[in-house]
Amino acid sequence: MLDFGITAQEKMEDYDTTFLNELNVGEEISGEIVMGEFKALPRGGREVAEFYLVITDHGNRKKWVCEFITPYYPETDNIYGENGGLFYTFIDSLNHVVNQTPKNWQENYSVNFHQLRKTVNNNLSRVTVKTVKSPNEDAKKVNLEVVDVIIFKKSKTPDSVSIYDLAENNPVILSAYAHLRNKGDRITVENVRFELKTLFDDKNITEEAYELALKELRRIKDS
Repeated sequence: MLDFGITAQEKMEDYDTTFLNELNVGEEISGEIVMGEFKALPRGGREVAEFYLVITDHGNRKKWVCEFITPYYPETDNIYGENGGLFYTFIDSLNHVVNQTPKNWQENYSVNFHQLRKTVNNNLSRVTVKTVKSPNEDAKKVNLEVVDVIIFKKSKTPDSVSIYDLAENNPVILSAYAHLRNKGDRITVENVRFELKTLFDDKNITEEAYELALKELRRIKDS
């Protein structure tokens, strides 16, 4: 039987869904975390990134949908968190819990979105978040402070990771991979590196994105 990705009917039941603007200070939410892709939108003469975090408690069939809107810098593919803001509180507390950095570790945060999304979706199994009051008196939503994280224990060894695995999680590697396929060239680490260098030389990707893709390729061995 071929798997067409059809979800079993019992898994499609409605969850009790709560949105960020419905949460009050002092609540605690816990469950599986998924970060969605961002959408770049124009605002006030610059771009902002809109994306969602979804925290799902499958046992109690509850879901929390949290919208983030942050300044976005396409030249670096980074989003920005200003001290005291919703994204700042989330990323600062997440870094504190996972990496034991001090709270308010940086004055403000500049974060590569695709690296953040990849790390959250591939490595975090479950999170517990509490709602705290925003220091901004005009804020209409609570801030989210991470208080506990469960990290996946990955079964794959570096040698078993394929180029396709990397391409699924890195859009720059995916672009190089697709270009090789379209040309009918062999999909090897060396050929992907060459395609990445061409993208970089043609200024189709940033230096930061290029270096990140090369770092990812070092996880595997060319056969």
